[in-house]
Amino acid sequence: MIDFHTHIFSPYAREHRNDLATTDPFFSFVYADQGERMVGVEELLAAMEEGGVEQSVVCGSPWQGAERIRRENDYLLESAHKYPQQIIPFITLPQEEGAAIAELERCSAAGARGVGELAPGTYGDRLWPIARMQPLFAAIKEKGFPILIHVNEPVGHPYPGKGRVVLAEIEALVNALRGIPAVLAHWGGGFFFYELMPEIAALCREVYYDTAASPFLYHKKIYTIAVAIIGSDRIVFGSDYPLIPAQRYRQEMQEAGLTEEELAAIFSLNARRLLR
Repeated sequence: MIDFHTHIFSPYAREHRNDLATTDPFFSFVYADQGERMVGVEELLAAMEEGGVEQSVVCGSPWQGAERIRRENDYLLESAHKYPQQIIPFITLPQEEGAAIAELERCSAAGARGVGELAPGTYGDRLWPIARMQPLFAAIKEKGFPILIHVNEPVGHPYPGKGRVVLAEIEALVNALRGIPAVLAHWGGGFFFYELMPEIAALCREVYYDTAASPFLYHKKIYTIAVAIIGSDRIVFGSDYPLIPAQRYRQEMQEAGLTEEELAAIFSLNARRLLR
């Protein structure tokens, strides 16, 4: 089993949580709420063993500030070097184009395997300008890296980190991501429903959706509905650990009636294809 969406933080970030929450607006969107857990790699490894997870993609937070981004990326990379069979590091990048491409190059050389969880304005009210993101997307495409992007549903109950970006902006973002294996977190905020429209289905041939936070957001029927719309080969299991343990997802999918072949695709095969 591969968990495509987990979060870990350096000892510094965990020890300075309150200071960071008052000075970093992206971090504060989620972690100003003291109920949101922050863990290190050892806690993740213990949860993986308990949940039967063989490998996890680790992400940090969409930090602001090059120093914070570099420090947390270094922790993710160090964790992967320490536990190479279990940890797959995805990295955060600065907003500024030159700094982002430089950090991408640095981390690629150090063993990064992808980018994310990127939140290009999706924690807020609107996306960053697409033209501003294009050079970075071109650099990611050249690396052949998959990218994990935070997207949340634009309706329903509020929670820490929930933005108000509309799905038309997600369509523009997906269009800009062409040629990059892209995973839209949290079911893409429901974007996959619109793949019933032929033009959206054609746009999303390289788009995957992860299951992160699903038990807190949707009825378990979402698994069979998603498979009916897009098939099981573009869904990847993501727990958003430490938000929800892996076992809960497996139970929900089995109760929803997914077949063993569909479970194998979602829990492992699709992630392996994305990670090459």
